Amino acid sequence: MLKRTLVLSSILLSSTMANAADIANSKSEVNFEGALLQGAGNQITMLRVPVTNKETGVTHLFDMSAVFAPDANGDLSFENVSSVKSVVFGSANQLIAGQYKDSNENLWYVDGPSVAANGRLSWILSQQRHSYDVHLLSGPLKGNELAVNFKSYSTLIKNASGLNYGTIDGDYIISGAQSGKMISLTSYNSDGTPKNTWALRPAEKKSP
Repeated sequence: MLKRTLVLSSILLSSTMANAADIANSKSEVNFEGALLQGAGNQITMLRVPVTNKETGVTHLFDMSAVFAPDANGDLSFENVSSVKSVVFGSANQLIAGQYKDSNENLWYVDGPSVAANGRLSWILSQQRHSYDVHLLSGPLKGNELAVNFKSYSTLIKNASGLNYGTIDGDYIISGAQSGKMISLTSYNSDGTPKNTWALRPAEKKSP
């Protein structure tokens, strides 16, 4: 445990000063700058941590978590360190935060990602003109805690192919995907048929 604590502590510290840090007694290096880190209380969660084999150049992504707590001597150390290989999602899974406009020139705001309690990434999309409020979680529809209790869930789960699902205004299931600079959104009726669709493109920034 001590060795694991020292290794993780040294990696976290050195990664703030360099692009990559060697892992002691291994052929690998880690770069936390390429990961999504978030802390809550005394727990730190690290998603999609790149670990690269220095000999082959192959990179694998890991999801990690640890608890920072005092030991019997009162010294702080990492406990309950765990890691698993990240699920590989396509680029459509990664929504890009910013301001967007739909085909009717309505302005949308995209915020995120943050890390939800279940480890999925979370985005909030809002559109003021019609007071739309969209909450999306990364990953497949199966097990999506936002959508699982909706009537349309049982129908959509049979043919779900997208990577981000959630709700719009807490009333309907909605899916979202990023393709290049455009975000596509589709909401669904209770029978699983499409209700509304939106194509969001980055809003042009006005010159000062």
